[in-house]
Amino acid sequence: IKNVDKIYCVSEYVKRELLKRLPFKEDRYEVHKNKVDETRFNKKVKGDQVVRKYNLKNNKVFLYVGRIAPHKRIDLLLKSFNANKSKFPKAKLIIVGKPTHARYYEKLRKMAGKDVIFTGFVKDEELPTYYAACDYYITASVDECFNLPAAEAQACGKPIIAFDIGSHSEVVKKGKGSILIPERD
Repeated sequence: IKNVDKIYCVSEYVKRELLKRLPFKEDRYEVHKNKVDETRFNKKVKGDQVVRKYNLKNNKVFLYVGRIAPHKRIDLLLKSFNANKSKFPKAKLIIVGKPTHARYYEKLRKMAGKDVIFTGFVKDEELPTYYAACDYYITASVDECFNLPAAEAQACGKPIIAFDIGSHSEVVKKGKGSILIPERD
């Protein structure tokens, strides 16, 4: 690592964190944020197929996309969803992603009620239709270098609910219903 010429970071957050940990001057770092393919992820995409598949018509739909792993804090999403279910009786939570920790996934399945849908892995070409079918994209992750699903959801015109951690202040555009919440609130 001593011989690197440049260090490329996906966010200013990553740059700040690496500056604390690596013995290089700031001029060696360059930030190149992930880009969203707006030909695939945009407001024109329709979610009708997903709405029909999971019987989501007339429901408020919350969506999470990503690995099902402990640091993504899906357990906290489920706790919050369950705690607010009486306020939103017609709400559904769709969790798209491949389980990567079997015990954690089993814990989540036990926590989930009938209004939580685990889709498992979804092909990349199908993801835009899931964003289009939701009302809100939500995440409870406690660390994100760059939250690509949040950026993709925004490109589809969806508001984001996320903790104000990591790169979220760079990725999540304020307004239009999007909110950043104090960490673990």
